[in-house]
Amino acid sequence: MEIKQIMYFMAVAEQGSYSRAAASLSVSQPALSMAVKKLEEELGVKLFHYFDRKQRLTEEGVKLLDGSKQLVDIYQKTVEEVQNTKESAAGSFTLGLSPLFGACFFGDLIPNFSKAFPNIHIHMIEDGANKINQCIESGEVDIAVTLKTARLSNFSSIHFTTQRNVALLHESHPLANAKGITISALRNDPFAIFNQDFILHQQIMAACRDAGFRPQIALLSSQWDFMVELVAKNRAVSILPKPVLIKHPIPHVTGVLLTDSMKYWDITLAWNKNKYMPHACKLFLSYIQNHLPPDDL
Repeated sequence: MEIKQIMYFMAVAEQGSYSRAAASLSVSQPALSMAVKKLEEELGVKLFHYFDRKQRLTEEGVKLLDGSKQLVDIYQKTVEEVQNTKESAAGSFTLGLSPLFGACFFGDLIPNFSKAFPNIHIHMIEDGANKINQCIESGEVDIAVTLKTARLSNFSSIHFTTQRNVALLHESHPLANAKGITISALRNDPFAIFNQDFILHQQIMAACRDAGFRPQIALLSSQWDFMVELVAKNRAVSILPKPVLIKHPIPHVTGVLLTDSMKYWDITLAWNKNKYMPHACKLFLSYIQNHLPPDDL
């Protein structure tokens, strides 16, 4: 049994398809199929069965997948310890990141890191924080930027930044010039907010529920700029972190600080403590810790 066979097997298990796994590995499908078949012959078991147009793991396949993740982690750690010294910095890692975090903080951080470490490649997975947390749990990402929630107790994490949330209002809104408002003051307005893939969606819905109302939903989206566009056209209000408006000012839109349970936005760097962290990722973590944005308290 070779490490390449294990990696091929894991790719098929992850993709649920020989063709998609072959494409992700940049190998031919016949070569991939042959490698998995040889692995099955060596072990004397069937690892996959075909059902509902997907390659699904057998019981033996599930057991092998669990052990394979540990084997690959040990293999990667061994190779990196041999290849990487204090003077060298090369490799790759996978970063989970919400587009909103990227728009607020990582437009400079990532390019500057890449300039400092040109031989380190960052693979990005962009999605809402709920999906990103699932990727941390499954080991699909090496490190992620996410919101601080109770779920983080299952991960290793460090503080990234705390920022203020603002209600985004059209300049003609009666509360546009207020110094601060509670979410209850928006009970009669239609909301344009993130969809259920985003933790901010859950937080907004919970805050409205605690304030005694269910918000009118004008838009659920994964695109913050689409939400802001509705505010600019005076068709909805929204709630977003203050840095969005600072870095991307929008005509006819003003931000009013929230003063209740939606007051703060706590961002965290998190990773699966049971998964091996690549050397390149450790360098990224160290770099970020030395370039943290200031808190807005």
